[in-house]
Amino acid sequence: MAEGRDWTRTTSESCPDCGADTPSIGDAELARAITTAVADFGRTLAPADPVRVRARPVDGVWSALEYACHSRDLIGVFEHRVRRTVKTPGQQLGWWDHEASVVDDGYNQQVPVLVAEEMASMARSFALVLADLEAGVWDARAERRPGEHFTVREMARFVLHELIHHRWDAENSLDPSRWDP
Repeated sequence: MAEGRDWTRTTSESCPDCGADTPSIGDAELARAITTAVADFGRTLAPADPVRVRARPVDGVWSALEYACHSRDLIGVFEHRVRRTVKTPGQQLGWWDHEASVVDDGYNQQVPVLVAEEMASMARSFALVLADLEAGVWDARAERRPGEHFTVREMARFVLHELIHHRWDAENSLDPSRWDP
């Protein structure tokens, strides 16, 4: 993970790394785009070597399975945040310590096929929430960290970017050329 970057910018401009262009996705298309991104991620995990999927290719880079688990959990975190923001705009959402979750939740000990299935289930749930939103609710805002505001639309775009970007990260982690010094 590249530290010091403002990842929230990916809700308003395309990502220079993975190429995700979430600002070009309209509100009505976000739910489908999220479920498609998760299906694509599952196709990355399915054929992965069982050892390589758990290995970190270099220090400071997660394994493909860790990226998948993070992405799965991120969907649930942001579904909860969207629901809270729709119900009560303007609240403090807090920070999810996703780095701690890698260790605390034993990401590398999980079963890849089950992670992919859980990610798909969570994406469907989140997509239903997004599909049911009324037009005016997409602009409801909340704060994640001091000065870091998200609208519901930006939260959905952030999740979409994270799914695309972490699939890209996982593919890079699985690339054998990154293993050999």
